[in-house]
Amino acid sequence: MKKLQEKSTFVGRPFSDQLMDDQRTFSSCNVEMEQDQVFQAFLAEHELTDQRASMIVFGPENFMYWYGVLVPNEVEVPSGLMRFVLPQNEVALEELDQQNLAFFSQPLNSVLPTFLQKVGDEGIQMYENPGDSLTPYFVQTLNLATKKLAQMLYLDASE
Repeated sequence: MKKLQEKSTFVGRPFSDQLMDDQRTFSSCNVEMEQDQVFQAFLAEHELTDQRASMIVFGPENFMYWYGVLVPNEVEVPSGLMRFVLPQNEVALEELDQQNLAFFSQPLNSVLPTFLQKVGDEGIQMYENPGDSLTPYFVQTLNLATKKLAQMLYLDASE
């Protein structure tokens, strides 16, 4: 379940936790990004049309939700999109088969605890509040062609 994740760049847009809907999802934010022509053009230009990602950057009191795509290196980002460089780091990794874009519209209060329970069951040390970590990132990547979803929690270097 642990693996070394290479340095990568998340390209997309951040959304405040205040934009989470009553079902505890970011569905409207995801739809907004899917309909964004700048985002779609970026995906096409970099041959990433089969890739999507979401990321939660935890803070001590709140979090930011990102929707976009994870790329293995730094890229030029067009106006209207932002980038977030993720360090090379050890991650707790879970892979799920037969997933699609609808997975990103599941309530966070069911997706996160389920994943964190699996990480804890493996005996992997993590913060009770991920926002206290030096690497407070939870990243999900989806390959639309293979329908494989990877969930990654960045772990502190000391673990």
